[in-house]
Amino acid sequence: MPNPWLDIPPDDYVGHMSDAVVAQHQALNRILRETLEDVRPASVLVLGCSTGNGFEHIDPGATSRVVGVDINPNYLQRLRERFPGPAFALELHCTDLSDHRFEPAAFDLVHAPLVFEYVDWSNVLHGAVAALRTGGALSVVVQLRSSATPAVTPTRFTSLRSLESIFCFVDPEALVTAAVGCGLRLESRRTEHLPSAKAFEVLRLRATGVR
Repeated sequence: MPNPWLDIPPDDYVGHMSDAVVAQHQALNRILRETLEDVRPASVLVLGCSTGNGFEHIDPGATSRVVGVDINPNYLQRLRERFPGPAFALELHCTDLSDHRFEPAAFDLVHAPLVFEYVDWSNVLHGAVAALRTGGALSVVVQLRSSATPAVTPTRFTSLRSLESIFCFVDPEALVTAAVGCGLRLESRRTEHLPSAKAFEVLRLRATGVR
């Protein structure tokens, strides 16, 4: 069956994520900004980059190369339109993360915002770890379970409801354990509470060079 992400227009996605009852767009934007400021990476890989939320915070004085991966070509086209002549090298790859060929030891930061819920996260994690340089950071945002709201909050953008068919919660403890088993060290962890009574777990891990 076709991946439902392919049928969600960019305006629906951004509108849903920015809606006041969801407010995930705003939170993810700030998380990427804070991560970029803390890590100061020369090279960045963003998994599930969508339309480039937070890319405006990339400092070309620190970052010279940015690679974005997303399954929806319309999201990538919108990203190109938003950043037509960036002061850093921008490479965009339209592919399913399950099929993506990760470039080995190439990135100082790999950022994965709300993508592990839609893929075989264990396999993608191994690829992301392999893509890190020694000392590089893996930044992951996952959505925590909520007894008050469904996985996909209802909004007027009804196309997003199709994602419920492929959404799977990721246990942060299992994720950290797997990442440590791949040679990463947990650097920071916090819970980000959202207006919808949902919450994110925000994780940052470092590649130790021992795998």
